[in-house]
Order: sequence, then structure tokens, then C-alpha cells
Amino acid sequence: LILGHNKDLAELPPGLFDNLRLLKALDLGHTNIKNISSEPFRNLQHLVGLDLSHANLQHPITKGTFASSKNLRFVSLAHNPLIQLVEAGAFPRSLEHVWLTGCGLTCAELEDVDEALPRRAGCTDDGICDAKGGVAPIGNGFCNKRRDPQYNTAACHWDGGDCA
Repeated sequence: LILGHNKDLAELPPGLFDNLRLLKALDLGHTNIKNISSEPFRNLQHLVGLDLSHANLQHPITKGTFASSKNLRFVSLAHNPLIQLVEAGAFPRSLEHVWLTGCGLTCAELEDVDEALPRRAGCTDDGICDAKGGVAPIGNGFCNKRRDPQYNTAACHWDGGDCA
């Protein structure tokens, strides 16, 4: 479901996605959400990918925010420079990778918070895979062998299908 590139989207009310229980991918990038809670995600148990890049998030990602999305594997928080904290328990154990490129938080800082990242989860921050400098925006076509040395790696997989 693509709700991104909508600057009028400023909040996610409880129950917003309740009738979309089988939803697997959700694009909330390029919005004005500022703050997220666990309520809108409570019934998204099949959600695999979540893009919150450029969402103007300004508050910490708190414990339990994505906990009910038990199949969530990929989250982009890229380009939200005011994010300073992700609390332990914010992500489910299923998380495989989080993108922090352009955030006020680095992977090293996130890894310093006990249990903020599930075991074996990867993290990408500034300097990796933007087709030479950050996360490639979804479906932009820039993530390919010729342009990006990170092609076909976990660091480059949130590109909407351009990466194999």
C-alpha cells in the first residue's frame, strides 16, 4: 500500500489499517507523520516491509511500536534527522534490516541500546548504498550492478525491486 509522498498525512490514527490484515508492504515515506505509536500497526501481522523514510519523524521509536507486526523484516527510517532514539523492544524479533541513513542516530548508537536490534538484524546508516551514498529511494532504478557496489546485498534491498 503506497501512502507516501503525501505531505497532508500527519498522523496514523488507531485502527487505520485494521481492515488490511494481509498487508505485506506499507510505504509511508515523504509524509509529515512526526510521531508513531503501536496502535496503527496492531493488526498488521503479515507486514514484511515498512518505509518511513523522509516521514519527518521527530520522536523516539518506543518499545512495542512494531511488536505486533511479527513478520516485519525490513524497516526504513532513513532521512528522519530528528530521530535520536529507538528504544529496546521497538522492533519484532523477525526484523532482518533497518535503514538509518540520514538519521540523527547511527547503527553503532542503536547497537549500544541493549535489545534495540534483534539478533542477526542488519543496519545501514550513512555511507552505504544510495547508488553511491545512502538508501536508494523505492523503485528509483539506481540500485544496479553498474552503479552500485552494494548491489544484491542486504544494504541495498529496500529499493522496490530494482535490486535482485
